[in-house]
Amino acid sequence: MACGGGEGEARYPDVDEPMPPGAQTSPGGVPPATPDPVRQQSGTLQRADVERVVDAGLGRFLAQVAIEPSLSAGKFVGWSIVSLAPAAAWRSIDLLPGDVVTRINGMAIEREVQAYDAFQAVRQAPSIEVSYLRRGQPRSLRYSIVGAPSLPPRQERPASPPSPG
Repeated sequence: MACGGGEGEARYPDVDEPMPPGAQTSPGGVPPATPDPVRQQSGTLQRADVERVVDAGLGRFLAQVAIEPSLSAGKFVGWSIVSLAPAAAWRSIDLLPGDVVTRINGMAIEREVQAYDAFQAVRQAPSIEVSYLRRGQPRSLRYSIVGAPSLPPRQERPASPPSPG
């Protein structure tokens, strides 16, 4: 696993690695001992790490998080996690195969455009909160994002047609 060295550098400069776990704390600032079914896991992430993952694109991120729709009585509930790769990189994050992600920062993610918008919004957000179900019980992950957002990478626009002349 690649790691950055100096202060202020991204912890995981390789875009093929998932979002770094960040420093974890539980309510009261004490490191979590054992997962509580309804407790919120929290911590911090570096802005540069978040931007690196978002700028690489949703497709690149989803190549590491296999998901499938989760339905109840024919109604969409969320996205069930099938697998997380590489597994070692996800160990400190309280997400497991079988968990059903229902919202990102309070945003619906049922449709492709909603998931894309939620993913892009994280780049500028002060934190990321992932709401999910484990065995039907609500849980959440909340990470504060440390550092000011930078400008997004410049998107190339299609060339304008030549003006008549």
